[in-house]
Amino acid sequence: MKPHKLFMGLIILAILTAILSSGLTIKINPGEIGVRANAWGSGVETIDFEPGLHLGVIGVHKWHRLDRRSHFLTFSSTDSHRSGRGMFVVGAENSQRRPPLDIRTKDNNTAAIDVTVTYHIIEGEANLLVAEGLQTSYRDRVVSTVQSVLREELAQLSPEDFVQTETRLQRATDTMPVLIEALRKFHIMPDRLMIRAVRFPETYERKLQDRQLKQQLALLEESLQKVEEALAKTGRIEKLTEAQVKKLVATWDKQLQESSSNNKVKVAQVLGESNEYDLRVRATVDAEYEVLVADGNLAVTKADALRDKLKNEALDTVGGRILQARDAAENLIFQSITLNSNNPDVPSVIDIDALVRLLVGTGGE
Repeated sequence: MKPHKLFMGLIILAILTAILSSGLTIKINPGEIGVRANAWGSGVETIDFEPGLHLGVIGVHKWHRLDRRSHFLTFSSTDSHRSGRGMFVVGAENSQRRPPLDIRTKDNNTAAIDVTVTYHIIEGEANLLVAEGLQTSYRDRVVSTVQSVLREELAQLSPEDFVQTETRLQRATDTMPVLIEALRKFHIMPDRLMIRAVRFPETYERKLQDRQLKQQLALLEESLQKVEEALAKTGRIEKLTEAQVKKLVATWDKQLQESSSNNKVKVAQVLGESNEYDLRVRATVDAEYEVLVADGNLAVTKADALRDKLKNEALDTVGGRILQARDAAENLIFQSITLNSNNPDVPSVIDIDALVRLLVGTGGE
């Protein structure tokens, strides 16, 4: 039983803790600003609470949740639903939609303008907004203030100014400081002003379109005139360029012809000098060649004669005769030789020198 009682006690403790926690804390969601007020007389605390869990005792503290996101205020005739008070609203908490903004332009014409203004609560001033009791009405205050400022500032534009993008954007830029100053007292900071469309009454719209058409036709005529002037100028430049090109081509042709003639003369001169040099040098070289050939032939003849003389003198010696004998012996061919071994004058076959003396003779014989 004890474990069972312990388990039940833990469950009861958890339930009591959850109940006490829900009664002691409050959750501020992402995208929200928390503002806490003391219900016992100390009023709104001068601090903006970030998203998360914060102390909130039931009966002691009162919490206000404000939208931290950017707010969109749109004056337009599209996607609108009329409320019971004649106001155009949409479902998103940070989005407001109103009818197009009717203004009177600088030239006393009426215009319906589609405008979007984005804004947010100034950081750190949500508690001031609650302290002044504006937490439920600041959106309507912003709408009325923006309408008043835009009707005054955009009325400085003429219909032609609305057509000019740069002029329209500059007017929106100049209006932002006025909006910032006008909304500061509500602790609101405008982020951006966008003029998205402009519509005039149908009759004036036709007049304006006719005027714009005339302006466009005038601009077109001016452009065509500029094109004609440019074409004429281009034609003059083209003719001048052609004349200059012809002049340059003629000059270049003349220079090319002169250069070609000069080169031909120089080439002929060089060829003549080369031929003269060739003939002169060739004759000298041929003469020297003939002399050298004759000298060479004479030297060869003298060498042959000297060779024969020296050979004869060498052969006339004892050694020369022996050499001749050996050569003769080498070239001598006997079909058969019969030696009588009984004759004492016949040398032995193994005595080569005796055989040589027998067949050839001695050097003194």
